[in-house]
Amino acid sequence: MAPLTAFQAYNLVIGLVVGAELVYLLRAESAVTGYRRFMLVTVFGVVTFVVAGPVAEVLAPSLVHWVHGVGALLVVLGLYSPVRNDLRTEGWARVLLCDPSQIRSPADWMRPMDDAILELFHSSELVLTPAVVALNIDRSREAVNRRLTALADRDLVERVERGKYRLTPLGEQYLRGRLHVSMLTRQGKESNRPEREPPAER
Repeated sequence: MAPLTAFQAYNLVIGLVVGAELVYLLRAESAVTGYRRFMLVTVFGVVTFVVAGPVAEVLAPSLVHWVHGVGALLVVLGLYSPVRNDLRTEGWARVLLCDPSQIRSPADWMRPMDDAILELFHSSELVLTPAVVALNIDRSREAVNRRLTALADRDLVERVERGKYRLTPLGEQYLRGRLHVSMLTRQGKESNRPEREPPAER
């Protein structure tokens, strides 16, 4: 292996530093990346480009362009979904333009499906059955039933009567990023309830 040039050493150090920062960001914001997988794909592409590129330039120069190509492809797939022909503008806008105080903080017990369920209740403002929810979010009724039970246990949705649910004020607070769900117990109690919003002025 030929000795490193100053430029190669610089690229390698910068790549490792940036890669370490991105990995730290992923760990610190695991809730965000876990619920928005396209972010994970994009960041992995950037890491491939800035870390694996300089490493390949030192160890296997003939593979540099391939490594850069893979990294660029991952970035593109994170920004654009060819299956749905979607530029993901709405998803990235939520991440980049949302007020940091309104970013949701899901708990470890939550699943990505939970957000879809809660958002459906919020947008419809109706009492819904598991079958209707499953049809609208393209999931099985059994899976929706399990998640509704878990959400009802934490008081994010309310069981109005057998097989019928609606969103609760706590569920609204979570969707607005004003509730740390990890503080909720299975009985729907929270050690520090969010303050009620003041009534709107007339």
